[in-house]
Amino acid sequence: MLLDDIIDLAADNKQSITVLLRKCLVLATQLKNERLKSWANQELNGYSSEEGLPDYRVTPAQAKGHFSGPFGSGWNYLPIPPAVLEKEHQQFALRVPLFQAISAYEDMVSNSSNSGSITVQWPANLVLYYQSKISPGMSLIAAYQEISRGSLVEMLDAVRNRTLNMALELKTELGEVQDVSMVSGAHAVQIERVVVSNIGGNVYVSTGQSNMNATTIQQQSIVAGDWEHLAKVLRNSGLSGPELDELSTAVKEDGRTMGTKVKGWIAKTAPKVLSGGVKIGAAIGQSLLTEYLKQYCGLP
Repeated sequence: MLLDDIIDLAADNKQSITVLLRKCLVLATQLKNERLKSWANQELNGYSSEEGLPDYRVTPAQAKGHFSGPFGSGWNYLPIPPAVLEKEHQQFALRVPLFQAISAYEDMVSNSSNSGSITVQWPANLVLYYQSKISPGMSLIAAYQEISRGSLVEMLDAVRNRTLNMALELKTELGEVQDVSMVSGAHAVQIERVVVSNIGGNVYVSTGQSNMNATTIQQQSIVAGDWEHLAKVLRNSGLSGPELDELSTAVKEDGRTMGTKVKGWIAKTAPKVLSGGVKIGAAIGQSLLTEYLKQYCGLP
């Protein structure tokens, strides 16, 4: 079973995380879970910007510099405190975002000694900007940040541990299902919650005007017969006024039960439910809408 393979790979420190993530990509495709697919792809291929970069991919890193002075004098490996830098540049003496593909960091760790470190050079323009600004009479000729090997090991372990916890929880949720591609829509919402709770980051449902945490929406209790509350929740799930009008008509025709009109509306509207500004799939959307309407109709 694919989940068993992922658990075995994640539990063994000798196994490649790159291979582990490729297995997660297969799992994401079979589960039709876009969030897991996106995360695995970014870990495998690297992140394009700091926006959305997971917290475990940002590591503290001190800056050091080489300075030259008159008559052949100079200082090497001199720490550069963030206080001597302008506010917008202080990050270059505090932390390093790790954008590269996971395989690059696996290679760095395997090819460095236990006490080794990896250096990240400052941009040339930044060195030039601070050439004469840090120490009077001395010129900055090179600067860099040091990342300890241990910091990279921690980052790799974070990916491995999150994947292991996710796979274990999914296995508990899916029970003895042998083919995860055959998982029914009844599991879709819980699968999404497991993925979100383990890979990190915020999950939002786009409303067009504001955002609401998806986990909060899923856990809301709608008072039976409270149309205003139901309508607000549905608008926060990305549904429009005309779609709510259609539901109101369906509810009246079904006599406030989960009749054919309401069920038809759910099936028709489910693919339009959004998460993170993108469609989350008909199965998850249908599970959410069904739960909301059951509560509204006072059904168990």
